[in-house]
Amino acid sequence: MNTRHCSICPSPPLPRRGPHRAVCWALAAALLLALGAPGRALLAQSSSDPLVLAFYYTWYDQNTWSYDRLSDLPAEPYTSSDRGVMGRHIEQAQRAGIDALLVAWYGPGGGNQTEPNLSAMLEEASARGFKIGVLFETNSPFMGGMGDVTAALQHLQAVHAAHPAYLRVDGRPVVFFWRPAVYGVDTWQAIRSQADPSHSQLWISEGVDTSYLSVFDGHHLYSNTWNPPADLNATNQKFATRVEQARQNFGVYKFWVATVMPGYDDVRIRGGGGFARDRAGGDYYAQSWQAAIASHPNWIVVNSFNEWPEGSYIEPSAAFGDHFLNLTAAYSGQFKAGGGVPVQVAALPAAVPEAPPAPTPPPTIPTAFVQTALLNLRGGPSTDFDIVAQAAAGVALPITGRHPNWPDWWQVRYHETSGWVYGPLVTTGGPMEQVPLLPDAALPALAPQTDAQDTMPQASTVTQEGIAAPLPNPALEPLRPTLSR
Repeated sequence: MNTRHCSICPSPPLPRRGPHRAVCWALAAALLLALGAPGRALLAQSSSDPLVLAFYYTWYDQNTWSYDRLSDLPAEPYTSSDRGVMGRHIEQAQRAGIDALLVAWYGPGGGNQTEPNLSAMLEEASARGFKIGVLFETNSPFMGGMGDVTAALQHLQAVHAAHPAYLRVDGRPVVFFWRPAVYGVDTWQAIRSQADPSHSQLWISEGVDTSYLSVFDGHHLYSNTWNPPADLNATNQKFATRVEQARQNFGVYKFWVATVMPGYDDVRIRGGGGFARDRAGGDYYAQSWQAAIASHPNWIVVNSFNEWPEGSYIEPSAAFGDHFLNLTAAYSGQFKAGGGVPVQVAALPAAVPEAPPAPTPPPTIPTAFVQTALLNLRGGPSTDFDIVAQAAAGVALPITGRHPNWPDWWQVRYHETSGWVYGPLVTTGGPMEQVPLLPDAALPALAPQTDAQDTMPQASTVTQEGIAAPLPNPALEPLRPTLSR
């Protein structure tokens, strides 16, 4: 049995979870209440603590909230950069028994909003005695290769991880990684030798390939709600066993982080390429939690607090109110008390009828509608051209031209910027026969390329124009999820 000294009271070595841990958590909670949690630092986290975490996204604005794109809306629509919203979400997470939010981060470059929003989240968390970690978005449009990834991780360590509200376990900053398979294991070894040579951080990899545990300190599945569906118990046990095997193979302790999800629905953003997993009033969430707890994880991560386009949110919503926050509080309490008998929870309140999408008149000019979360506009009809702007999902871009030699690209206008977008990532509408054919002289000259692009992986496909992702390998893993973010 995995035993360690209790991080809360001066006891001899104890099981990682069980009745003693439940008592100690209650004492710790009472102590925090006595001290006044807001403005106070949390007790230091130990590797023996059964943490509950949740993925969190900070790239929304008031234009996000539309039934044309989402299956449900927040109870209070918001802009992510609003500090009041950050504080409200942190307090909701605290009430739900969540120990830290893992904030999706695109890196420090490009003036992207995830960088200042991460800094603001840390400040708001500090004021409430809460913790913030990072979900490192490896395929960020603001990172062009392993050099950028290394620099971003060095920045994370020097700036954000130094904040007192940053999540540390045994004194080590915790970093989750989305889609590390963009790079091979050897490349990650080279990145870590520069960004974290002393392994002073805790790196948690994602995906179905556990060979990355030769470099990373733990493993999780970002999503385990797949299409076709997989048995949640079998999936969790399978990867828990693989992590245990990695501990033995590498002779170093590795963390198993089980994922729980309330449901899933990306049909409105991916059309025929999406799917939905019904929440069943909370029954699917209950199954997800019980399967996660049964795999005896170190931590559990909720996917997600507010991933609205993929319909995996637990944030209060128009359709479900606080129901999934309340469920999270109940199940996180069960997990932290050592498992045991599944908790009894209240029934789902009567659903609020979903507002139908408002009819949208067809555009009167040729128009491209952005279908991906963040679409690159380039200076010419190829990924060899520099990015000149970016447009979010749902934005309508007037089409100003095309060229017969580049049939998959549209020339568009975005505010005062002219650029080119990749056709498969937009839908078109309006009188497309009016799109003018551009002469060769209208095509821009290609600027010299930088060395950074040479470091991008070659065996890849394009998920968001200009972003590489690994080609699927059916032989690698039969449970590979069909969804992508």
